[in-house]
Amino acid sequence: MKTKYFIISTATAFLISNVLTTLWYMMMDGPNYVPFRREEINYGMLMLNHLLYAGLMVYFYPFFYAKKPSLFEAFTFGALISALMFIPQALVIRSIWTVDINMIFVLNTIAHLIIGGLMAIMIYFILRKRLMNA
Repeated sequence: MKTKYFIISTATAFLISNVLTTLWYMMMDGPNYVPFRREEINYGMLMLNHLLYAGLMVYFYPFFYAKKPSLFEAFTFGALISALMFIPQALVIRSIWTVDINMIFVLNTIAHLIIGGLMAIMIYFILRKRLMNA
């Protein structure tokens, strides 16, 4: 994949991930509140998290696309990558700190799976022609 398309795809996926996740957590701030949360969120680390997530998704997408080149499979790929990123760390957090596995955990998980799917759909549209000709 050319560097240009890697950067465009990563930037697009980063924006989708960042904007949709921010909107989700703004709407669900109350149920996600825990007493030991930082007063000021470290936005630099959050941005780095979204950038790494988007970059890894873009990097691995061509391998998946070669086997299953469709819009539905793109969404499935994004949801799978999202599940690999979100669910293990959410379970670690809930096993170490006093954060329960409850309905907000389920809703957050579903939201992340959908956001991951949407990220991969955008990657699909950006890279589809290039991957078909590869």
